[in-house]
Amino acid sequence: MLIHTAQPDSYRDLSTVHQEICRSIRQALRRDGNELADRQDAVDELTTQACAVFDEVTTAVARGEPLDPAPLGDAPAPAGDDGRSWRGLDWAHSLRAGTTLFEVMLPIVLRELAPADEEAATRVSVVLHQAVLSRVARGSLARMTHLPDRVLASRREERRHIARELHDRVLHGIGLALQGIDMHRYHAETSPALARAKLDRAAGLLRQTAHTLQHFTTELRRSVGEGGLERALRSYLEAHADPAVKVAIHPKGNLLALPAHIGEEVYLILREAVRNALRHASPSRLDITVEVTDRDLRATVTDDGCGFPVGSSPAGGGLPSMRERAQLLGGRLSLSSVPSVGTVVEVHIPLEGRLR
Repeated sequence: MLIHTAQPDSYRDLSTVHQEICRSIRQALRRDGNELADRQDAVDELTTQACAVFDEVTTAVARGEPLDPAPLGDAPAPAGDDGRSWRGLDWAHSLRAGTTLFEVMLPIVLRELAPADEEAATRVSVVLHQAVLSRVARGSLARMTHLPDRVLASRREERRHIARELHDRVLHGIGLALQGIDMHRYHAETSPALARAKLDRAAGLLRQTAHTLQHFTTELRRSVGEGGLERALRSYLEAHADPAVKVAIHPKGNLLALPAHIGEEVYLILREAVRNALRHASPSRLDITVEVTDRDLRATVTDDGCGFPVGSSPAGGGLPSMRERAQLLGGRLSLSSVPSVGTVVEVHIPLEGRLR
């Protein structure tokens, strides 16, 4: 395959560019001390993806078409992706790999496409960012959602939520910052003022992303520990509830007698119900009741927010995952809502013979 280079009447063998990309990625991994450099399978997958990204980006830019990746979890594998790429890497390794790929490829892509002006160069950078980011997110999600163990099925929606958060907030922010840094390098000699502006914006994006990641990882660590379900709920509310919302937790019975796996699943159900209420219902009051007896657990999350019509889907999603968690514990979840009045989420879990 031949591609146009900076000279309109000349062509360059695409395999030569592919070879350069592969060499540059291997060198970058070794230079950065990335442990992936010692994993031949990971290096091979990454270089294969890099070449596919290059082809995809050059084609999209040449045609003047934006990249429009399919939704996470439903997307077919991109060109050059056999479905295994990056599935063996955790999200942190995938992020580092994607970062290396972007940094290595941007100067090569800009050189080969030779954009005519700043606007064209920015568009090339954006298209490259989209192509890399879609592969990182899809690879991380594939690793999360192809685990065969039935027990892990109840956590599939939670993992999809994590993947979406990483993609939409963390990876996107880092990607934009990297784009700004590389555009700073691109303009450093010809337009110092513009280069400085790009660098300042990138620094601001990184600070914002670091704050988001800190907040996100704190939430991931927060689960039911020795303090039990009540303490976990109070901790979540302290971190996430607006002070203007009047919140009350009403525990009844011995919540500490719950087996660890039941307490954890119930916490995740109630946390999702609370999160949806706080984010989408704009309540002035939120009440959580959890009652444990020898026979069962009954819990409710009640808000006085905007509500929604019966038969429509509530804002925020997560309802299928909440119901699945309850069903796997042998219980059930129900939801009722009235517009302008509020919403009630109810959970019932049988406990006879299951308490500690």
